[in-house]
Amino acid sequence: MDTIKIYHFYNSFLFHRIFVGFFFLCFFFVLLNGCRSARNATAAKTAKEDFKIFYEKFLTDSAFQLKRINFPLPGINTAAMELEDSIYYWKTDNWPMLKEPEIDPDIYTRRLNITDTLVTDEIFIENSGFYIKSVFRPVKRKWFLTYFVDSNL
Repeated sequence: MDTIKIYHFYNSFLFHRIFVGFFFLCFFFVLLNGCRSARNATAAKTAKEDFKIFYEKFLTDSAFQLKRINFPLPGINTAAMELEDSIYYWKTDNWPMLKEPEIDPDIYTRRLNITDTLVTDEIFIENSGFYIKSVFRPVKRKWFLTYFVDSNL
């Protein structure tokens, strides 16, 4: 007799409403948690420190600069690459310490693009083969140089 009552409960309208309600409640919590994770992932990709303050220290303090580069650093170094090479890895022993460049605007063009998740600093002379590019990204909420190009063709 008890088996019949249980069977009828599983087939009842009330059971289906409870099951569907529970399913939607679980779905809602999974969706809510996913949105929170996406928000946290975006926050993790942004830097906690102000880029301009970081960049000033990066260009004036050589010890700080070396701490904010994870070597080997990918990039391009035309002076040390062969024609068939597509990437160069900078190492601490061949790293040219970067300093604030003295740029004559009549000769050089500079493009500095700053966002919350990416900074590119490009310095070049039009149609000359001279091109320097530094790419910075937040790593654990601190700015790091992640790619560097030194091209002088």
